[in-house]
Amino acid sequence: MTLLIRGGRVVDPSQGLDAQADALVRDGRVAHVGEAVADPPPEAEVIEAAGLVVAPGLVDLHVHFRQPGQQWKETIATGSRAAAAGGFTTVVCEPNTRPPVDAPKMLEGLRRLAARDALVRVYFKACITEGQRGQRVVAVQSLKLAGAAALSDDGEPVLDGAVMARALDEARAHDMVLTPHCEESPVSRQAAPAPEPYAREPELVSRDVALAARHGGRIHFSHISTADSARLIAEAKRSGHAVTAEATPHHLTLSSEDAAADDANAKMIPPLRSKADVEAVRRALAEGVVDAVASDHAPHAPKEKALPYDDAPFGVIGLETSLGVVLTELVHSGLISLEQAIERMSAAPARILGLEAGTLAVGSRADIVVFDPAHEWTVEPDRFLSKSRNCPFAGRTLRGRAVTTIVGGGVVMREGAIQE
Repeated sequence: MTLLIRGGRVVDPSQGLDAQADALVRDGRVAHVGEAVADPPPEAEVIEAAGLVVAPGLVDLHVHFRQPGQQWKETIATGSRAAAAGGFTTVVCEPNTRPPVDAPKMLEGLRRLAARDALVRVYFKACITEGQRGQRVVAVQSLKLAGAAALSDDGEPVLDGAVMARALDEARAHDMVLTPHCEESPVSRQAAPAPEPYAREPELVSRDVALAARHGGRIHFSHISTADSARLIAEAKRSGHAVTAEATPHHLTLSSEDAAADDANAKMIPPLRSKADVEAVRRALAEGVVDAVASDHAPHAPKEKALPYDDAPFGVIGLETSLGVVLTELVHSGLISLEQAIERMSAAPARILGLEAGTLAVGSRADIVVFDPAHEWTVEPDRFLSKSRNCPFAGRTLRGRAVTTIVGGGVVMREGAIQE
């Protein structure tokens, strides 16, 4: 297939490019980005992009597609369609499925499912420890050979520092990235109670920074949410340690004061923090201390989120709102530039895990998003392509939305409609 995306504002931070240009796609690869193509190939489908932004397809390092074990919440098929609707061409799934992804055979099976069912590129993390139990480090080399993109115990923190140190040694030996969740879970709170619930994030970030300094290896901190965490990561970077971090759209824009106390659709781990924490994480994103934005798309069935607040599960969805929230709250407000937003949502996450994504360089995969940065729309979860509706931004008006999503040179979403 040949595509000509004509007359858009092409923004590609990987090349320092921000200019009105044409982009030509041929045989699944970027063939040209630059001056207007005066004589397009006769077979080319033309996408008129005047007034729109053309950028590398968005990359999300942190999603949950719930397959296997909880397909009523989400599947690889439905999650990948939600991703395409939001402008994402690449996503990385967490391993907290049922059972958890801790063995090569399971990982290989998931990759086959993705090849069959996914509309976008889907990668998978494997667990840090067997069964997410925090005791025995997985067979890192075997999991890497099976295609693991990174290692994470997801919502179960590795509380034993000695186990985390062994994991770092193994990960360094096989050039893998650890993506720990420096948080608490209901299980970890029983094992190691803390006086204040869900407040251990900075403590665990501090421990893991120290371990990274001592053992080497690369750590990417998932969904940081506090001022102290941002400070610790900034200090680690200044000291030259190989650490990176992500934050979610909800932790960058919502505080604990913004959600009703009984609104289960705003119940997540880490919880929404104070306004001071939100401001600190926002500054960290603007300054590059936080490297990437990731949705932590965590779907649950509507009937589960309709339970009394204390009984409802933790987690919110975000694939179909992330771009709009970042543009509305961070770019249009003047906190970060459009180029910074695209970098934090494409080139940076791809770089962190070494994925072939996040660029429009000639010869690269033609994974592209075309979006309208001025389009106003109201968040209506009932219209989402995700199976789930647990969105903390329901009813809000956002400015900015994906118009076309292209994966491997093929249009997979156009004007909100999936192209099968």
